Amino acid sequence: MRNWVKNMNYYVWLLLGIGLLAALFYSMYAIRLHEVYRPVAINAANAPQDHAKVFVSPVPYDVVEDYKTKYPELPQYDFGALNTVKSKVNRGFLLTVKQAHVIGQLSAPDSKRMVYLVRREHKQDDGAWTQTDIVTMEPQSGQMVQQPVGFAYGRTVEPFSESTKLCGFLSDHEVVYTTVVNADQEWVYQANVFDLERKTVTPLIELFRYEPLGGSWNPPVLYHAVLTSDNKHLFVRDSIGGMTHYSLSTGAKKQLINGTQEVRPGERFELPNSSLAIYGLNRYQSDMSWIDLNEGAVRQPFAAEQGFIDPGTDAKGKVMYYNFTYDRAPEHLMSFDNRTLLASSGVQLADFQGKKLQRFALSKESKECLEFGGYSESKNSVLLHKYVTAVNSKGQPYKKTLQWLTGDIATGAMSELSRVDVPDGWDRSEVVFGTISTSPSTSASEEQVFVNFADRLYYMSHWKTRQVALKQEDDVITFVDEPSKRVFVSSFTRPDLLVAAFSYKKYNWDNPEFGWLSGGWMARHQTLPEGDKLFFFQIN
Repeated sequence: MRNWVKNMNYYVWLLLGIGLLAALFYSMYAIRLHEVYRPVAINAANAPQDHAKVFVSPVPYDVVEDYKTKYPELPQYDFGALNTVKSKVNRGFLLTVKQAHVIGQLSAPDSKRMVYLVRREHKQDDGAWTQTDIVTMEPQSGQMVQQPVGFAYGRTVEPFSESTKLCGFLSDHEVVYTTVVNADQEWVYQANVFDLERKTVTPLIELFRYEPLGGSWNPPVLYHAVLTSDNKHLFVRDSIGGMTHYSLSTGAKKQLINGTQEVRPGERFELPNSSLAIYGLNRYQSDMSWIDLNEGAVRQPFAAEQGFIDPGTDAKGKVMYYNFTYDRAPEHLMSFDNRTLLASSGVQLADFQGKKLQRFALSKESKECLEFGGYSESKNSVLLHKYVTAVNSKGQPYKKTLQWLTGDIATGAMSELSRVDVPDGWDRSEVVFGTISTSPSTSASEEQVFVNFADRLYYMSHWKTRQVALKQEDDVITFVDEPSKRVFVSSFTRPDLLVAAFSYKKYNWDNPEFGWLSGGWMARHQTLPEGDKLFFFQIN
């Protein structure tokens, strides 16, 4: 009996040893397999190292016919013409794109029309087809343009739809977008130009190629693609190259920040405009990067700060600033439900090369706070918001306003303003608008200020919105009140007077993307399973 038990123990240990070796072998094989099949970008065709391929004297082409003609061996599918239905709604009209969904939108530089990227897809067991159309609508004239601008086949639709982006306008009628194109066994990631007048697609630059290899890893995805403000470069962040700066004239490409291929939890990445980007692994740390999109330069102008920093630009992208604290004490952070605001002690202004211009600050001993609120280029001044932190009856932290001030950029002098409750007879050319967030409890906790520089007065409002359209030349302000789901109209000369222009509560929109167009038109789209709806309302 004892020998039998002894033999059993021997076999148990033998089996355990074999199992351990098998597990070790499998883990090493899996790691090696992952290395072999990790997605790797291939250089653009006929392009030197560290360059993309710029199309020289490109010829416009039909994206659908090009796929059918060049790659007849690939599975074929015909989506047909995009099915759009136009109908009337109160104070405007509705355009339904059947069995299609909006994946991007931009308003044209002339503010006369909206441009949409609309995606259709068809799936089968062995693959999927994706077709992207550009749809433009000019509500004033009712003129609509639609044209296929992308067509691709692959195992899934996600890499194609997620990598198709509207990048910006080269002119009033030329819009740049990214797309993915089939090329034998490779996928080509490139940027094209669509001419809104001629309805033509012209290749601009081939960014890189990718060859699907098998395994279960996802193919490359473009997270962001932006045409820079000088119209000479393209800034791209993707899952293979991270942040990359492309020259549209030479194809030269520059990797900007290592390790940005993956979108990490807690990171801060913002594109305030087409001139700059802000990036950091931790939101308020001084090692955050300031990226000049035109030059492709990465700077860290905050590195010398000993406390927390919160960088940004004014609404028009004219000046760079960052709010700062003297130290990193946790009480400087106002937090609620995973949202945080910085209770700062001062404001540092800088130019877009990171050179410091002027500093406005309270003393280190002060219990009060100071932050950036707005900017006037003509007055060479900034608006400064002075406040203390408090907690309301619901236990939510908020900023309690003490004073609004102006800061002279030339001298550094800060001057207090006098508050009025009924602004009357103001000259709109003397009025400067500013805004700040007052509480981390909700994104709609906003405070707006209208400053009359001539009379040294300010009027303060608390519109619950983050979407304000300012047309100072017409003395018109349009904003969306998020809680009541209504659109209001006001003015620079009498910001205390509001007119309820429109209610959109019944439409039950699920996204915050408004488009403001000339002639008092507002554009909005709604995502629905059977096809998205594009709304156009005339507000005034």
